[in-house]
Amino acid sequence: MFSIIYFENLHGSPALKVKLVPVSLDDPAFNESFNQSATLYSKYQMAVHHDSPAECSASEYSRFLCQSPLQAENPPDGPDFGYGSFHQQYWLDGKIIAVGVIDILPRSVSSVYLYYDPDYAFLSLGVYSAVREIAFTTELQKTVPDIGYYYMGFYIHSCPKMKYKGQYYPSELLCPETYSWVPIEKCRAKLDQSKYSRLHENPNAEDENRLQNLNKVLILYRNTMMPYNIYRRRQKRANDEAVVQQYANLIGQTCAERMVLYRN
Repeated sequence: MFSIIYFENLHGSPALKVKLVPVSLDDPAFNESFNQSATLYSKYQMAVHHDSPAECSASEYSRFLCQSPLQAENPPDGPDFGYGSFHQQYWLDGKIIAVGVIDILPRSVSSVYLYYDPDYAFLSLGVYSAVREIAFTTELQKTVPDIGYYYMGFYIHSCPKMKYKGQYYPSELLCPETYSWVPIEKCRAKLDQSKYSRLHENPNAEDENRLQNLNKVLILYRNTMMPYNIYRRRQKRANDEAVVQQYANLIGQTCAERMVLYRN
């Protein structure tokens, strides 16, 4: 199960072919290209991030970028290839020159990682892949209207390797206190002054989804899912209320009632 998109250079150069391959050992395209992808990852990590061979072995590659916690789903109202984790492979002259690791989710496409052949660094593959993924998200929205966002991951204003994400427009950053999205243009001056900043312009604004009822937080205990108040009655010696409280404060009321926190 994979889709193929072709791009032709206007000057007659070899075609750049982009394959969307699900991260699955059951997928022939993923298995057939695994060794080539793993070798490319190792080459990139050693050249760009100066990893040792042991740090970017095939097993480390598999652990980092092939063992996704997402479960693949293919609902009738979703994309043709479903939701889950994918490798977007960029092929040129019969070999992979870059791989963008993405998660396709019900409301967004999330960019997880990119690695490329350093020999092709002159092509600015990081920029190209981001633009390609934005275009891909736009195409997905035509058939699945709920997919309306492209998520580039963490933005670190003081780190050049992460700050580049702010060059794509329009972009928004998540306020770490109100958990609301703020246009990046309104954030830069604050981040220039301090590495940590409340980004929301209203000093009185609060997180609308803040935790209000700890008893409704879902707990997985002894292979049974239950709300926190039931868990407390069954596990009378539990002294982990502070831990559960911290977890629920971080994810908010809605997610706390949908996600499950494992306790033993």
